[in-house]
Amino acid sequence: MEPVEEPLDADGGSLETGAAEKSEIQSRDNLDRAAQIQSPAPTNKNFAAERGQKRPADDDLDSEDEGDGDYANGANGDASQDAGTETEVPKLSKNKLRKLKRQKMWEVKKQEKKGMRKEKRHQQQERKRLEREAEIAAAAAEGREPVFRETPRRQPISATKVPVSVIIDCQFEKYMMEKELVSLASQITRCYSDNRNAQFPVHMFISSYGGQMKERFETVLKNQHKHWKNVHFSQDDFVEAAAEAKSLMQSPEGGQVIELLSQGEEGDSVSMPETTNYTKKQLKSAPVPEPEADDVDKSIVYLTADSPYTLDRLEPNTCYIIGGIIDKNREKGLCYKIARQKNVRTAKLPIGDFMVMQSRHVLTTNHVMEIMLRWLETGDWGTAFMNVIPTRKGGKLKGDEETPEVGEEQSEEAGKEVESKTDAIATEDTEMTRPNVTQSKEPVAQEQQGVAEVEGDNSEEGLQKNSLDQQRWSAPPVEQEAEAPTSGTAS
Repeated sequence: MEPVEEPLDADGGSLETGAAEKSEIQSRDNLDRAAQIQSPAPTNKNFAAERGQKRPADDDLDSEDEGDGDYANGANGDASQDAGTETEVPKLSKNKLRKLKRQKMWEVKKQEKKGMRKEKRHQQQERKRLEREAEIAAAAAEGREPVFRETPRRQPISATKVPVSVIIDCQFEKYMMEKELVSLASQITRCYSDNRNAQFPVHMFISSYGGQMKERFETVLKNQHKHWKNVHFSQDDFVEAAAEAKSLMQSPEGGQVIELLSQGEEGDSVSMPETTNYTKKQLKSAPVPEPEADDVDKSIVYLTADSPYTLDRLEPNTCYIIGGIIDKNREKGLCYKIARQKNVRTAKLPIGDFMVMQSRHVLTTNHVMEIMLRWLETGDWGTAFMNVIPTRKGGKLKGDEETPEVGEEQSEEAGKEVESKTDAIATEDTEMTRPNVTQSKEPVAQEQQGVAEVEGDNSEEGLQKNSLDQQRWSAPPVEQEAEAPTSGTAS
């Protein structure tokens, strides 16, 4: 038999072979379409841009396998970058938004107040200029010299610097709120002002200077502290600042030892009372009195109301530490504990020895500074306390607590006079009302006298009529009951 020849296509290939290849290609396409339908939709953002691109051939897949890793990494990198940009924007709390709103309103009002002050200052200058011109014209018309009113200026005080240092410890920033930090900055400014105008200024140091206080002094207060004289700012703690203050006090610029400071150089300036009268409430938070160590640094005295020791006087070449903290008595005994850890002396002002207070003995930073400056001028703690401590604390000197003040005596005398006047008025009122009572009783007696007996059939019943010819059915008067004969009991 002769072999059957297979039909050939136009290209010279076998028709059966071409049909097999076509069926294979169709099956492959069907499988790819089924895989695309079953696979989940891609989540990549670049998928929208790739939808119109042609699917790569099978031969090209192997060549692109090496680049697929970079592509995947790029896609993941874009996704992570987008996620990072979304998390970078922090969500502010309602409290923070309110603070920002108040801060913005405060800045707007600050500019408005600044403009109002400037306008008011211009108005005052214009008013003074007009008054000056009017005085010149009046003096020229009267033929005299013009007289101008000059504002009295404060006489300069001859200040004598003394070798005493006051260090304000500002390491308590984490214990205070924002408004308390603002108040502390204002108190430090007040301390500088009091020391600058004092008769015997001391060396002033600010220790642990930094944080929000430094930011406030440099931004809000516009670096005004850089022009302060006799004030030293230190980022170290109060012990390092005290070492710097000691070298300054022993230098020629340290100051002059006045007579008040030289009087008590022999004895100790800090004393401990034999008995301490603490209340039950104070015993819970009061520190336990401990004797000072032998190696305690006596040139540094930390002033705190929690100390069991009392400061009797100030000494030359000594550093006195004031705790720069405003905590509304939240952190009790904090300054005392820190001073004990640093092995320095502690003491409190002798408020209880000179005064009777109706509130706590805790004072602000500027009050403590001003009391020490007043003591250097007068040498009397009682006078310094009365001049500085606010009257709202209700403090009185121990000698004056029994004797009333002038105002109290006048008020007591006025009260006695008012009481005597009221008594006199009361007696006059009673005397004036008594005749009216007797007059009111007279018509009643007349009515009783004018009572007429009933005539006729009712006479035996004892009924009576008044002057208006009306029967009286009420009980007879008390006088008639007394006059009526008492009936005896039947036997």
